[in-house]
Amino acid sequence: MAGNIIIINGNPENGSNKLDTYLLNLEKLLVSRDISFKRYNLSDEDLYQCIGCWDCWWKTPGLCRFDDSMSIMLKNIINSMMVIYASPMSMGFYSSLLKRFHDRTIPLVHPYIEIIGGECHHKKRYPNYPKLGFIFDSEDSTSHEINVVKEITNRVALNFHSEVKLFCLLTQLSEKEAFNEISNI
Repeated sequence: MAGNIIIINGNPENGSNKLDTYLLNLEKLLVSRDISFKRYNLSDEDLYQCIGCWDCWWKTPGLCRFDDSMSIMLKNIINSMMVIYASPMSMGFYSSLLKRFHDRTIPLVHPYIEIIGGECHHKKRYPNYPKLGFIFDSEDSTSHEINVVKEITNRVALNFHSEVKLFCLLTQLSEKEAFNEISNI
């Protein structure tokens, strides 16, 4: 795989836990194959909540009014080959930290609408968008909750003009298997 990977860790608990250990092992595999990556631990980032002002669409197209970590992250994301979102599942959904991050990715699309598959979606702002991967620690989640989150990840990809290339539950796919999926992109 050529290019770089951005890993967005939406785990609110940094440190020694299953998700972070999984990501560290995955990163070791990436290093072993000289695949460049950058990990953002959202719990360590300066990340404001989207206020829905739409400045990123109308006043400063593509740029959020907040001068926080997102400005760098968005540039790195749009210039990457793949973005991997990681999060524990809590109360049937991924972390609120990852949801806050997703809300702030709206500058990457236009406010203008096009019809895709009979639905209204925002037009692309950039010619190319990275492939998407999702890694979830779903230890206490039901199969119904996992299916809901899987459908949401597909919707995120559709709105992001991309496709899901990896949907991984820690209990079902080893780091090596996830790496193999990433390597095949």
